[in-house]
Amino acid sequence: MKFIFYDFETTGRNYNWDQIIQVGAVLTNEKLEEIDNFECSCILKPGIVPEPAALLINKRIPGEHTNLSHYNLVKLMWKKFNYWIEEFGPLAFLGYNSINFDEEFLRRTFYKNLFPPFLTSSNNYGTSNKRGDIINLARTANYFYPGTLKTSFNEKGKEIFKLEQLASDNIESVKGDNLTFHDALDDTRATIGIAKIIKNKAPILWKSSLKTMNKLDAHDFIKDEEFVISAEFYFGVTRFYVVSYIGEDKNGNVKAFDLRNDPNQLMRLDHDEFKEIIINSTPKILRTVIKNKHPILMKGDFANAIIGYETIGFEELKRRAKFLSENDEILSKMKRIILDDQKDFEINQASQEPEETIYSYGFANQSQKFLMQEFHEVNWDKKLEISKKFIDVSTQDFNSKQRGKIYSEFSKILLYEENQNILDKNEKIRIKKKLAERVFYPDTDTVKSPWNNINRAFMEIENLGAKMEDEGNAEDLRFLYKIKDLLEKIENEFK
Repeated sequence: MKFIFYDFETTGRNYNWDQIIQVGAVLTNEKLEEIDNFECSCILKPGIVPEPAALLINKRIPGEHTNLSHYNLVKLMWKKFNYWIEEFGPLAFLGYNSINFDEEFLRRTFYKNLFPPFLTSSNNYGTSNKRGDIINLARTANYFYPGTLKTSFNEKGKEIFKLEQLASDNIESVKGDNLTFHDALDDTRATIGIAKIIKNKAPILWKSSLKTMNKLDAHDFIKDEEFVISAEFYFGVTRFYVVSYIGEDKNGNVKAFDLRNDPNQLMRLDHDEFKEIIINSTPKILRTVIKNKHPILMKGDFANAIIGYETIGFEELKRRAKFLSENDEILSKMKRIILDDQKDFEINQASQEPEETIYSYGFANQSQKFLMQEFHEVNWDKKLEISKKFIDVSTQDFNSKQRGKIYSEFSKILLYEENQNILDKNEKIRIKKKLAERVFYPDTDTVKSPWNNINRAFMEIENLGAKMEDEGNAEDLRFLYKIKDLLEKIENEFK
């Protein structure tokens, strides 16, 4: 299997509202040797107010060395990723902290630019692409294979797994000079370097991780084993549990029984006592494995190495797992509790902005998909016509109508960004007013915009500047003035 490693530099951390300003991606073979790469940067989208701290980390002013628009960056990225999939796929998309960050940016970026958003998990040639995250492999490796990765520690004594620090501790630059970070392509290659170390020094962990890179494989992995080791991560702390499969909850997550507990002892409890213990015990007896986020699972062979289970013994763990799998009564009780205990989570869709609706109204229908594809292929005059058709091809059901309105709005915003002269005067004024209201959104003590706004950005500039002056950090202070110039340009554009 081949891999696409990728990384983004962005204007901030809010994947609904911030934007990608640089993408770096590398295609590798199964040995993690580079086959091809892709790097691209773009200008700032109208109405986006970047977080000064994010730009300060990236040391990148959007548009400073390129005139490429964000939409054209997305088109190039879409074309490159799909070319790799067609030539080498299905394959796996990997990054560093990518499942919770880069991939959410990727999905929403495609969504807002009228591309199918779920590229990393979509079917190709009847097989799903896979997706994984190297950060949790790095957090796990030293436990099962001590010394796999050199790690530094913070002032509280916790291991540091930030990519910059981990790569500096473990990877020698092939150029013979210092590694550079917060550049998308360099960070991608640093991630590959960490992955190579894990692959070579922790081979069983690496092979296990390849089996949990899509939700069906992850489900089969845990279901087919007597018991497995499941890693969970909380605020930089990694905990391991030896668990046995029970079933799935309403969200499709796996529920598994923690074999630290003897299921035989639960048999003598009546229903209320049973439910009380299952729901309220600490640590929880039923563990959740989120199967579509590349869970870290290992076969039970390592169970005696897990703290809290080593005194139970391997044979006793097997006995408990066997008892659980063969006892329909206790399994039925647990499954009932799992379903009864789940509360349906409702999103207030009426209050959502279009940018926040990726998971709200289902998937595009075939007519809408066709229009999206056509939108990217035709000239600008035709694009305007298509922006109106999104509503026309919507079916009568509520979700389809809402999607049609959203796609139409996205297409008009893209026209505003790329070729404003195509829009009529009133439409142009409407979109600029909408963006200006976001740029100048008046935060209060109780109500703040989910996107960054100009007042908040200038306040951050002042705070960062005061700190840099106190520290005598002249280099960062000079760059901060460049960010200030960018913010003033945004402010003047929408006054």
